[in-house]
Amino acid sequence: MKIRFSWRIFISFGLLLSFLMLLVSGVVLYISPPGRVANWTDWRMLGLTKTGWENQHAIFGFAFAILSIFHLFFINWKAFLSYLKTKATQGLKSPGELLASVLLAILCGFGTFFALQPFSAIIDFGNRVSASWERRETSPPVPHAEAMTLVVLARQPGLGGDADVLKSKLEAAGFAVGSVEETLAEIAARNRTTAEALYRHIAPAKSGKQRLPAEGLGRRTLQEIADGAGVSATSLQLALKQKGVVSEPDMTLKSIADRNSIDMSRLRELLETMISR
Repeated sequence: MKIRFSWRIFISFGLLLSFLMLLVSGVVLYISPPGRVANWTDWRMLGLTKTGWENQHAIFGFAFAILSIFHLFFINWKAFLSYLKTKATQGLKSPGELLASVLLAILCGFGTFFALQPFSAIIDFGNRVSASWERRETSPPVPHAEAMTLVVLARQPGLGGDADVLKSKLEAAGFAVGSVEETLAEIAARNRTTAEALYRHIAPAKSGKQRLPAEGLGRRTLQEIADGAGVSATSLQLALKQKGVVSEPDMTLKSIADRNSIDMSRLRELLETMISR
């Protein structure tokens, strides 16, 4: 007896599998580290990188949408239209329930947009879990350093400015490097390692924690701090931004602390850590 292929069963199972994959990938992305950390350390969960999970989530989202359209309008279109007509009639007869569902949808949208409770608590929890993956030793020297070529990376504070020197250091450590125009991510992928591991071989030697003067610190600008430490003000600005601190090179440290509602002692600690790297 010949068994006919059932499109109804195929689409139903496809919807179930797509939903499960969306659920799993959604949870993984909710708790995953920020992109700068995930890409720098080649973070993985169940064998997939963060980008891999994002791709899976997008593709299965499209699959779920397409299968839903076929399920509603091609397989069950008569039952679906009849259901809509019946429920629409009931909805008009029961305006309270209809209005409540619309208000709930509006509440979720506006509550999320304006960061109201309990929606903000859900978002904040996810952000805290994501931030917990980040440690000083796993943070890139500047955000998304893995996307920089050796030429661009060499211009960062303490790296000497010569991309060929960085290339030689990596090759001396046993890594294959095509050219100085390759990014750390490309070199890492070829050598089956991480951008973080590569950077350890070219990072400037640590010389102990550098201390900032105690008196008059609040009146000094970020540019003055950078000049005194021999680093780039832009690098300090980007490093502070990575920690959630907004600044400008011409702003005084007191202004930066006030603008971001942090103590001067905390700002000083952050800067001392950054210029000592």
